[in-house]
Amino acid sequence: MIFYLYAAILVGILIVVHELGHFIAARASGVTVERFSIGFGPRILKVTRGGTEYAISLVPLGGYVKMAGQELSDGSQAADHDPGAFLSKPPGVRAIIVAAGPVMNFVWAVAVSFGVVWAFGLPTLGGPVVGTVEQGSPAHSAGLAWGDKIVSADGAAVSDLTEVYELALERPGEEIALVVERGGESPERLSLVLHPAADSTGAPVLGMRSYVPPVIGDVMSRSPADEAGLRRGDRVLSIAGASIRDWAELGDIVRGSVGEPIEIVWERDGRVMRGTAVPEPGEAEAGDGADRPGQIGVMSAWTLTRLGPWASLTTAVRYSVLNVRLLGEFFWNLVRLKASTETLGGPIRVVQLASESARWGPMYFLGFMSYLSLSLFFINLLPLPVLDGGHLLLLGLEKVRRRRLTDRQVLVWQQIGLVFFGCLTALLLVKDVMQLR
Repeated sequence: MIFYLYAAILVGILIVVHELGHFIAARASGVTVERFSIGFGPRILKVTRGGTEYAISLVPLGGYVKMAGQELSDGSQAADHDPGAFLSKPPGVRAIIVAAGPVMNFVWAVAVSFGVVWAFGLPTLGGPVVGTVEQGSPAHSAGLAWGDKIVSADGAAVSDLTEVYELALERPGEEIALVVERGGESPERLSLVLHPAADSTGAPVLGMRSYVPPVIGDVMSRSPADEAGLRRGDRVLSIAGASIRDWAELGDIVRGSVGEPIEIVWERDGRVMRGTAVPEPGEAEAGDGADRPGQIGVMSAWTLTRLGPWASLTTAVRYSVLNVRLLGEFFWNLVRLKASTETLGGPIRVVQLASESARWGPMYFLGFMSYLSLSLFFINLLPLPVLDGGHLLLLGLEKVRRRRLTDRQVLVWQQIGLVFFGCLTALLLVKDVMQLR
């Protein structure tokens, strides 16, 4: 139950952050803020300070900032003569107030990522050494094999395989020239050409995984692995009788063993230990329909590279921009019906993921908070009714027309949005409930 409390805390923080953006921008612009509410509907708790009512309302699905004169839109009302009214401000100022909420979500995501990287270090898996290579994949076609060390990609030194994926993302469809070392003491140096593919979300597909030793990093609380006795630092020797060379082989066996007891043999401080775990159904992978791969609640041991304040900040900004770009590509492919809807979820799914991240520990919980804040930044800027992006679109039309839309026009626009998002929320809730079964 405590983990669902963490989920409530996470969602509450992100709501406060978003509305705080609107609040700060409104106050800085001289707009009177009448109410700052977390949640909608009847107010449960409220207090008034400095002419603003701060409230917690009954329905915890968001929040709002109520500004003086905000509901008037045809320009014929007294709001135009009230310097503290929202509609008395020029369109540019109002656009800043509207955009401040999503922008604050982006700033918060960067701040949280910065804190995680600075406090814990930059997590990386493996290095530039190739582990499993899928048959028929771009990596296989390029000639890459188990144990190859990628020295450079398009002339740039490579310290981790994720850098090759990032390069493929930045230049979709373009070939990548690789320099690879193969062999033991006197490795042979090869020049290979990689032709990346893309999945339904637009993410690059290379068909290779880093070599990651089968050493346990984090164990989820109350998971099958936790109950079997696995702990951080254990090195897995075999699963279900099969010897394990790297983490990818471990994952392949677990994913295909949903509901089946599997014996796990591991080494700890020179002692060989045994236990049995029953993999639970995890997240359905994109394009797999109802198939849900098994999971036992373990992660591989991360390599945490400690960075200074400036390097932590630039890293946080870089990864935040990268995640927003991936969100944009996924949404575009979704619009074109080229992306799977398996990864979409509603309020129940958000609570589940927040709770799971809390079970993994602070680094994962904060990482999920950062990603969810970026998602709110992106979604709220979409030019759809009810969203901040929809309000920005109306302000753009007002700027072009040089007059405001009428109350009726705005009302119709909002009603369209309420119907659309009401139906979408209902569908996602049904989807969430079906996945619980």
